Amino acid sequence: MSGSQTVIQLDGVSKSFGEKHILRNVSFSVAAGTAFVLLGRSGTGKSVTLKLICGLLKAEAGKILVNEEDITGMESDDLAATRKQIGFLFQSAALFDSISVGENVAFPLRRHTKKPDAEIREQVKKILESLGLGKEYDTMPADLSGGMKKRAGLARALAVEPAILLVDEPSAGLDPITSLEIDELLMDIKKNRQATLVIVTYNIPSARRIGDRLAFLDGGKLLTEGTAEELEKSEHAVVREFMKSQAGG
Repeated sequence: MSGSQTVIQLDGVSKSFGEKHILRNVSFSVAAGTAFVLLGRSGTGKSVTLKLICGLLKAEAGKILVNEEDITGMESDDLAATRKQIGFLFQSAALFDSISVGENVAFPLRRHTKKPDAEIREQVKKILESLGLGKEYDTMPADLSGGMKKRAGLARALAVEPAILLVDEPSAGLDPITSLEIDELLMDIKKNRQATLVIVTYNIPSARRIGDRLAFLDGGKLLTEGTAEELEKSEHAVVREFMKSQAGG
C-alpha cells in the first residue's frame, strides 16, 4: 500500500434533500492505493457520499478534494476531466440493456477517448478476459447472472483505467461464493492497478477482507474510523454491535 499521498479528502461535508439531513459535517481522507470501506445502517448517507465524491451530487457545505482539487465548485468541463480518473460500480451494475456486454464496456472509451474502433474492441476484450467474461462480448445483459452482471459493471468502470474506483454494495444480491469472487477481483485491482478504492457495503466479512480502513456513518455523522479491530472495540455500542452481528468470518 502506498499510503502517504491523500487522493480523496472530505472536509466538513454536509448534504440535505429538502428538510432531510443526509450528511452532517463529515470529514475523512483516503490514501493512495488503499481501500476505504464505508459502513452503516440503511439511509445513513453511504451511497450519497460516493455520488458526492464523483460529482453526481453537490454538497451544500464543506469541501471534497480529489487529487488535491476541490470539486465542489467545479465547472462542468473541469468536473468531466476529473471524473475520467474515477470509475463507479453501481449497486445494480447499471448496464445498458439494449447493447451487448462488450458495447457496454466500450461505451466510456467511445465517449472519452478518440481511439479507433479496432483498438477499443481489443481493449474491451482484454478487460473482459481479465474478469472472466472473455466469451461474453456479444451477450446481452439480460442473459447474464447477477454475478456476471456485477463483473460486467466492473469491466465498464475499469475501461478508462481510473486511478480511483468507487463501489456501491459489491455483494448485494450475490451468493457467498460469488461475493467472495468479486472481493478477490477488487483486491486484485487494488494490488495490480495500484487503484484507490472507496467501497460501501453491509457485508462485514467483505469489509474485513478488502478494507485497509473502515468508517462508520450513523445519523449522517461519521462516528468512527480505523481498522476492523479498532471498530470492534469502538466506544460506540452501535458500531460494536454492527461489527459483531455480521462477524461471519
